[in-house]
Amino acid sequence: MKVKEIMNPDIYKVDKNENLYKAFKVMHDKGIRRVFVEKDGKIIGVVSYRDLVNVFVSRGLFELIETKVGDVATKNVLKIYEDDDIKDAAKIMVHADVSALLVVDNEENPVGVVSQTDILRVFIKG
Repeated sequence: MKVKEIMNPDIYKVDKNENLYKAFKVMHDKGIRRVFVEKDGKIIGVVSYRDLVNVFVSRGLFELIETKVGDVATKNVLKIYEDDDIKDAAKIMVHADVSALLVVDNEENPVGVVSQTDILRVFIKG
């Protein structure tokens, strides 16, 4: 089965200059565990719920107020092509210890997100 058959076409993004609350609010409101960070319309990073928890625990209140999403984003965004097999997506997620991948087309344009939950749904449906 191909990634494009199970991916979510919605890619939730926040600007790199937004505060951490904005990223948390988008995650909370949309029921997701990560947002992609963009600069000038291009995805340059990703921030997960786990990343935010680590930042909230390790920084002081005044430092948090001044911290921008781009400051804590993981810059190496893991991607998979929409025509790749979901088994390849699962292998990448397990080896990299991430819960989702950005899905791109052959021209590297973002077209969606595939998560561990998306893959598990396939196996549950059997």
